[in-house]
Amino acid sequence: MRRFLSTLVLIASIYFVSTIAFAQTPTGLFKWKKGQQLTYKVEHNTVATETIADSKTEFKNLLELTKRWTVEDVSSEGLATLTLVVEGIKMKSTNPKGDELIYDSANPKDSTPQLKEQLEKYIGTKIATISMDTQGRVRSVKESNFGAASKYEVELPFAVVVPGGDIKKGLIWQRNFNITMDPPQGTGEKYETSQKYECTSIDAGKIKLLVSTELKKNPENIADQLPLLPFLVEGEVTLDAEKGVMTESIMKVDKTLKGHQGENSSYRMYSLFKETLTGSK
Repeated sequence: MRRFLSTLVLIASIYFVSTIAFAQTPTGLFKWKKGQQLTYKVEHNTVATETIADSKTEFKNLLELTKRWTVEDVSSEGLATLTLVVEGIKMKSTNPKGDELIYDSANPKDSTPQLKEQLEKYIGTKIATISMDTQGRVRSVKESNFGAASKYEVELPFAVVVPGGDIKKGLIWQRNFNITMDPPQGTGEKYETSQKYECTSIDAGKIKLLVSTELKKNPENIADQLPLLPFLVEGEVTLDAEKGVMTESIMKVDKTLKGHQGENSSYRMYSLFKETLTGSK
């Protein structure tokens, strides 16, 4: 599911650049309160097109879901324990043959049986329990019931990591992390990645950040780059400084690889991911 998520570093002397580390726990933007609930609506549209010689295939997927983060506890150091639950899923997937598979948790009887079987287990189930600090850094994954715990390092629960202290217009910082290719996409290979953030505006307490992501080194084999494409996101994130929450994240991937299956072959991935805060209490 998605959300399902990395370009980097121009160091200019007029900007402050920081690489996020865990040595200290400075105060960040996120404000955690025990019992707090944050509900987000997610819309994720993906189109993957592969061309080999004169043959062209296309896969489409449209996902909508509602998820809720609950702050179970906050330590004296400001570390929050949060649990994630998915409240609803709607999906339409079109395979290269043109067959449509659909699932709607609100109307399960009208869903495609195999897709229903795959997705209904997520509804109302605890997906994960994590520990986070006020900078949005995942300190530990206490429980991950679906997928590897390492994915929360790549696909941040609230889209960004912020520096300690105030955020000002023009501020630039970055975080470094690894993308781990777990089965079936890989065998545990790790790829060093950097994500850059830039504050472009602050208006009435709303902070807008540009986000870009890139690999420090591409795999030599072009075909090995394909499963990495979904993580190389760029886009814009909006934070509410007063409430201490992420209110919107819009991320996109639009990349084409040529020669992944020899001469006259190409693979294009287009992905648009939008996450919007719809409830906070």
